[in-house]
Amino acid sequence: MIKVIINEQDRIWDSSQAGWLNGTINELQKAGEPVCVRVLIEYGDINLCLSAGICNNSGGGGRPLNTHENEIVEYWSRLDVEAPPLNGGKLVAFLNSIK
Repeated sequence: MIKVIINEQDRIWDSSQAGWLNGTINELQKAGEPVCVRVLIEYGDINLCLSAGICNNSGGGGRPLNTHENEIVEYWSRLDVEAPPLNGGKLVAFLNSIK
């Protein structure tokens, strides 16, 4: 399962959610509101929470990443998803590639 949370809204991810993700980010940015996107990934041996934008840190997981989790985190970093300003296109590309 992949869940995307934008500020207080959340959806289970599938590619049909791309319009919601881009629209929500754009609306919040146009309104001058801080945007926090969290991506929760729970599948097999993967249990990750990645965040981008202006988010309150809720602490780390407290355990080392396994091989699959590390690959996902490295891919997130390679796409530079966290670079300001928050870019919905990068998030969609990331989410569609790991689904």
